[in-house]
Amino acid sequence: MTKFMLKCFGITALLLFGVLFGIQKAHFEMNELKGASNKESIESMNDSFSPENEDVDKTSSHDIQAKQETLNKIDSFNVFSALGQKLTSWISSAFSVMISVLGIIIQEMLDVFSP
Repeated sequence: MTKFMLKCFGITALLLFGVLFGIQKAHFEMNELKGASNKESIESMNDSFSPENEDVDKTSSHDIQAKQETLNKIDSFNVFSALGQKLTSWISSAFSVMISVLGIIIQEMLDVFSP
């Protein structure tokens, strides 16, 4: 019995370590995708930007506001997101029902066996 418990504990510890390692790796990769590690290089590029090219590359605030308004008006429907929300609510309600039924069964068993 102790060998079984030690094996289970070892496997559980190994899986927990793997999950924590995966979360850390995903966090690092997300920061790298966002460009958080390249802030220094972006600042150095902005410092080396010459003032003569600034007036050529400027966009008007009217264009940006129009694009922002169109983005706000677009209300896209994501099928997978809606399906995921419904599936999550179904699973959540199913587990809550299972837990309440299990609680009732345990309570009835305790009532039967209690003196």
